[in-house]
Amino acid sequence: MPMITFMTDFGNPISQDSYDKTINNLQFHQMTCSCGHSGTLTVHAYYDRGVKSGAGAVRLHICRVKCRNCNKTHAILPAYIVPYSQVALPDQAAVISCYENSESYSDIMENTPSIDENCIHSIIRRYVLHWLQRVLSVGLSISTSPLFIRQCFSHFSRQFMQIKRTPNILFLTPT
Repeated sequence: MPMITFMTDFGNPISQDSYDKTINNLQFHQMTCSCGHSGTLTVHAYYDRGVKSGAGAVRLHICRVKCRNCNKTHAILPAYIVPYSQVALPDQAAVISCYENSESYSDIMENTPSIDENCIHSIIRRYVLHWLQRVLSVGLSISTSPLFIRQCFSHFSRQFMQIKRTPNILFLTPT
């Protein structure tokens, strides 16, 4: 299922209420489908998705939209969700920062108890196998800044730490 990722404020806690408020404010008519058409997306369905956070595992009801032109459906994901991963982007960036700086992971595990040593090793393994050379090749500094996220989409057409090559479009809300 192709995805559309929208920018979010990483300072807000991960919650269904926060997700719903953002979805209700999105202008679906301004979004572009992976087929290239704009103004053709309508709400189609929802599915449940788990995300690990400081409050434990949070279950989100994720909105899917359908293109009236090509009939493809797209999940609408906030930028803090890494597709096909239960660990939020800020936590993955923190793990990678600790890895690159040879620091302890204890603060991460303390702040997010649902992230354990196995989860950390999995994040590092995926980073080394799929992202380290990509990041180095274009000279990116890992962060959760909007600029970094835009650069990942610009250079790689996907969210940072997204492993599967499923199409993912970054939707920047108009200012």
